[in-house]
Amino acid sequence: MKRTRLIRKIPGDDEDRLSALPDCVLCYILSFLDTKYAVQTCVLSKRYKNLWSSLPNLNFDKNSLKRLSSFTNFVDQVLTLRDNSVKVNDFKFSSRRAINSYFLGKVVNYAMSHGVQGLNLDIHYDGIFDFLESWHSSESLKTLELKSYVYFVQLRNPLSFPKLKILHLERVSFEHLSCPSVRDLTLIGCAPYKLDTWNINAPQLTKLTITSGCFELVAFKVVVSAPRLASFCYSGSRPLSLSMGEQSGLEVISIDIDRYGWWERKKEVEKKVALDLVNLLQLFHNAKSVTLSLGTIEVLSLFPDLLAHERSPFGNMKSLKFKASRKCSTLGIPAHVRTYLLNNSSKAELFMELPRCYRCPRHKRCKHCL
Repeated sequence: MKRTRLIRKIPGDDEDRLSALPDCVLCYILSFLDTKYAVQTCVLSKRYKNLWSSLPNLNFDKNSLKRLSSFTNFVDQVLTLRDNSVKVNDFKFSSRRAINSYFLGKVVNYAMSHGVQGLNLDIHYDGIFDFLESWHSSESLKTLELKSYVYFVQLRNPLSFPKLKILHLERVSFEHLSCPSVRDLTLIGCAPYKLDTWNINAPQLTKLTITSGCFELVAFKVVVSAPRLASFCYSGSRPLSLSMGEQSGLEVISIDIDRYGWWERKKEVEKKVALDLVNLLQLFHNAKSVTLSLGTIEVLSLFPDLLAHERSPFGNMKSLKFKASRKCSTLGIPAHVRTYLLNNSSKAELFMELPRCYRCPRHKRCKHCL
């Protein structure tokens, strides 16, 4: 005989406590939803009828609607009927279907004109898109994320937002960057727009992350003017051609060169890549915490004679971490590479970070990890 559990009904339990909350609290809760679902709450009761029009955060995702035309019409209706007196804190717009420049400009203009603080665009766009001069003068924008799906977004005008703190760009082509307040800059698969030199002028920048992509096939130089830079991270199949000047505060660096990336397996090409890597490491002589992938170590080990004539790049290093991936065939560090890296920092602590796979229990590793 199946046992049943009796639950004692609490008097007054039928009361809708959620609807009794103040409008500001309900709007805060709804702002965590996709805007489509937040708008749909208007059918629940009269209490929710107009709440969606006062949401401080807007999140439009093409995946919530099947047809692109339905998605763009929905976005247009929301922006038209929304309470214009309410400012926008965070604005997210995502579409993996092609968006035309007129509609994209309309969406961005709405966000900018309503005092947006965080703007996140994840789009399928191929062509030139210009940020208007009025957008560049925004005093409210603090965070900007612009990601292009498949194609490059080409920005002809320099990026120069006065109050921007965090900038994240993926597959974006632009001339140069001059943001006086940006502190955290991430560039993934980006490229200069019709130039062979990329200028980054950011006097408040403390963290710079660059991940290369297909632009590695085009030779260009990156010139960074960031006197407060403290952390630098780079990953790609070729060493970056970088000019940074004196960086006394740059203490944390991470370099990951994937030898099995784009470049040819010719001796002269490999030697140039190895020499470029040595020149890149020489820029970080003040680094205290250094992380190098085993792919980077493999490139350094290709030409022992090259390292024999080079001085150790690190004079203040306190810790050196080697980061392995599943591509690595061995975890060994050649003696001549170890000497090159540690000659001026013999007391540095050494660490090895091994990859983890989905088969591993928490805090453990298995034979499939390597």
